Amino acid sequence: MKAGLFIATAALYAIACILYLFALTRGSIKTQRIPGTVFVAALGAHLAFLMLEAPSPGEPPLADISQILSIASFGLGIAFLLASYRFDVTVLGAFVAPLSLMLFLASGLGSSYAPVSPGVQSAMLTLHIGANILGLVAFGLAFAAGVAYVLQERLLRKRQLSGAFQRLPSLDVLDTIGLRAVLVGFPLLTFGMITGTFWLLRSNGSEFYVSQALGLVAWTIFAGVIVLRVAAGWQGRKAALGTMMGFLFTLLVLVGYAVRAAGGHA
Repeated sequence: MKAGLFIATAALYAIACILYLFALTRGSIKTQRIPGTVFVAALGAHLAFLMLEAPSPGEPPLADISQILSIASFGLGIAFLLASYRFDVTVLGAFVAPLSLMLFLASGLGSSYAPVSPGVQSAMLTLHIGANILGLVAFGLAFAAGVAYVLQERLLRKRQLSGAFQRLPSLDVLDTIGLRAVLVGFPLLTFGMITGTFWLLRSNGSEFYVSQALGLVAWTIFAGVIVLRVAAGWQGRKAALGTMMGFLFTLLVLVGYAVRAAGGHA
């Protein structure tokens, strides 16, 4: 049953991606509602899948990389729906839906647990992973807005926005979404790093992992984006590119976690 539900969820996400792209490039106002309906259906199927994937008794919650990726995919979809309701940016789904699909498909590559010592299988670990998931969701939304911003800004400079992609949200709206999402994600990432350091010190002493360095790089990039926005008036393309880079490093942290959970040293 889980396999069938996984395939159905992935198929709905894929269909939503295609419909969002059509709505962005060629669709009318009426057709913009169709991909949203399919996307909500995908989230419904995804929620059912998450319920089937709930940890068994004795398993640490949120410690499986498959669960983390799947929850992040679902959370990103919910965040997009909230942003779409607040800012009326339905066509941004053309950038969010593929990212949700990618995370969901990645969650199906296999389950693996990072080694967790009995002394730290506590609420602290759950809070650490939960904060990082929520941060990833916020940064994912900011990344999607950043990609849309860079694309639209480039098309505007080349005066090629009259045809395809003319339904993109305004640059100001995309910049606002990116900023607010980063402001939400940054304290979550900070909390995740602090609790993660505490967890590692208790479980592994002074042992160092590459994923820690990648997390610090991501934190530094997002901190720089926020500071430069406030102090230097950064906005637009530079801020979007910085946000996109920070999100990519955040994904690399997940890759490092997956490698370590599989028995490597990352």
